[in-house]
Amino acid sequence: MKSRFVFFLVIDLMVSLSVSSQTPEIMWWFDVNDMSFGNSALADVDKDGKPEIVFSCYRNDSSVYVLNAEDGTLLWKKNTGGCNDVAPVIFDVDDDGDPEIILPGSCVPKTLCLDGATGETEWVVNTHGSDSPPTIGDIDGDGDVEILHGEFNGYVICISGKTGSVEWQFLVSDSCWIQTAPALIELDGDGLPDFVVANWHFGEKHRIYAFRGYDHAPLWESDLPQDVMYHGASFADIDKDGKPELAIGSYDGTLYILNGEDGSLYAQYAFPSPYYIGAPTSIADLNNDGFFEIVFIDWFKVGVLSHEGELLWDYSIPGYASSFRGAAISDINNDLIPDLVFGTSSGHLMALQGDNGYLIWDVDLQSHFGPNEFDIDHGPVIADFDGNGFIDVFVVGGHAEYPNVQNNYGRGYAVSCGSPGGPEWPMFRRDIRRSACVNDSVTTVIRPDPEHAGFRCFPNPACSILQIRPDNDLKLKTVLLSDLYGHTVLSMEVDQGKGNDVIGLNISTLDPGLYFVRLSGEAAQYLEKICVVR
Repeated sequence: MKSRFVFFLVIDLMVSLSVSSQTPEIMWWFDVNDMSFGNSALADVDKDGKPEIVFSCYRNDSSVYVLNAEDGTLLWKKNTGGCNDVAPVIFDVDDDGDPEIILPGSCVPKTLCLDGATGETEWVVNTHGSDSPPTIGDIDGDGDVEILHGEFNGYVICISGKTGSVEWQFLVSDSCWIQTAPALIELDGDGLPDFVVANWHFGEKHRIYAFRGYDHAPLWESDLPQDVMYHGASFADIDKDGKPELAIGSYDGTLYILNGEDGSLYAQYAFPSPYYIGAPTSIADLNNDGFFEIVFIDWFKVGVLSHEGELLWDYSIPGYASSFRGAAISDINNDLIPDLVFGTSSGHLMALQGDNGYLIWDVDLQSHFGPNEFDIDHGPVIADFDGNGFIDVFVVGGHAEYPNVQNNYGRGYAVSCGSPGGPEWPMFRRDIRRSACVNDSVTTVIRPDPEHAGFRCFPNPACSILQIRPDNDLKLKTVLLSDLYGHTVLSMEVDQGKGNDVIGLNISTLDPGLYFVRLSGEAAQYLEKICVVR
């Protein structure tokens, strides 16, 4: 079923000389009996201090798999009796201290809640069937979370995470499917989450809808799209006006950016010869200019728009290959600039430099798999799988036919990027609200001048005491240590009155992995990545 043999790939890297050379390596692989559509999810489901990877497969396999991320060994699998087309989500939905896995089904019209550690079924809800990834949030302010997802026949359903009971279900539009993940976002100023979905209409009523969260009352709708929409909107405050904007692509070949408060058009863009934007959009500050950029994919062309809606760069995927599940975003070459990582229909796992679209590396999983077709219709998850301080990526590819599902097959691959990086991209659209936005402070800090870094950390990697030597002219005030999500895990106030004396920071209680050291002084801020080992 799988191998732990490490297959070394020689990659022609097109990166800045200031970035240390990296060669991706296949860490392990795991064979299944069908494609895995959508995405995986990543979390420590068995509370052993190491992450697990959760994904599900189509009809010829029909199973949910949970693999130990460090080596690809199987924790458990569960056959759901049918096709699983939806990206799962991992969250402690019943507030019992243990994570659950939520997975809607399509040909088996049920939504499952499974115990993350064992796969035991905690509850089941009958639905209209779904291709819509579930979203999680407390939409009514009662302290308990709800699960929202779209359904076939034009419905959206809201399920109590604690009990599995249906809180409401309503028809958004007839003659359509709601396949988009609900974007869970506060729109109307009442402090409670609202949600945005779009339809796959079988006529001409192509719409984007916004609803109030707790009672699904309509807020606005947009008739701008001229064709169907499969993946939902990403969102962020793109123009820094204190209100969110939403970015969504349509099969009419246009990327629409809407003002969240009323659905009015903020900006739109289409390539001179547009095809279809079926892949989900992503958002991050890709060039450290302090503003968000928007990533979209029109068939074989990857594009990045500025916060003003202007095209910054584009990249043509070789062989006219597509990337239907969009780009995950993380700094994977350790240059403090977020990068794009995506799988292609030709079986390649690719990484592009976020600020200019240059190719960082290209891993040919098709060649490794063998002569049979290997299509990746699966979005990557990104994290440090084995605690060695290097960022890793997981995707699943394979082949699917219908109705001859007996011909189907699949394989999941874990690939080490060969470099520190971050932050993580642990699920479809990155978070349980499905924002697809990297909004961590670690990606927007002031970058140090390479000739004058401001301080030095040693040893690196470190296991117990991290030594920090600041320069005299920094006039240091604080030392902060943050994780890959930007959360502060250690802090120290400093009175730099003794020149460049070494500061010792006790890191013995931290879990192994990658962290960021941030020093703030009177003149500037400086950032350095360090690896904690045991």
